[in-house]
Amino acid sequence: MPGDRGGVSAGARPRGRETPVPHEESRMRLVTTLAVALLAGTALLPTAQAAPPPPPADRPTLQRPAPGSAQSAERDTPRDTPAPGDAGGRLTAHGPARGLFLTVAADDATWIKGVTLDCAARPASGTHPHAAAACAALATAGGRLDQLRGAPRNCVKRYQPVTVGVTGSYLGRATTWHRTYANSCVLGEETGDVFRF
Repeated sequence: MPGDRGGVSAGARPRGRETPVPHEESRMRLVTTLAVALLAGTALLPTAQAAPPPPPADRPTLQRPAPGSAQSAERDTPRDTPAPGDAGGRLTAHGPARGLFLTVAADDATWIKGVTLDCAARPASGTHPHAAAACAALATAGGRLDQLRGAPRNCVKRYQPVTVGVTGSYLGRATTWHRTYANSCVLGEETGDVFRF
């Protein structure tokens, strides 16, 4: 046929993906950026503290001690108390966070989950639903995330990659780690309870 270009009409699009598959490095940057944004957002949330009830109208309120008095000096003495917002492993303006921030994200970045985990606390704490089991798995691996092992599973060979990340500190040691697994079953088989959330 005249003007035929090998079966492709002038207005037709080529078959296949219209957008290139993102490289591993750009996926890692995206997951890290999302994790930091999620962590920063939780640090900005106010902590739930109950305000003291107002004194009854029939009771007198306490007066502040006069400046220079012994009571004033005791009140004004600095105390070794943690800065507000340090509890729970959140990042604060006063220093590094305590504990780990773990993320799991779909390869195409359509979803991301994140939890906190503090293995130095007794008992283990954070927003991780299986904090004790996750800390036990980390302890067995000596804190080396590459050494994590879960129970063997019969995973299908379907490629639906998930990327996991860890930032923060594990028992006082700064930690940053990322890895992509073929699917969530393989992730569970290789990491056990650490990313089970």
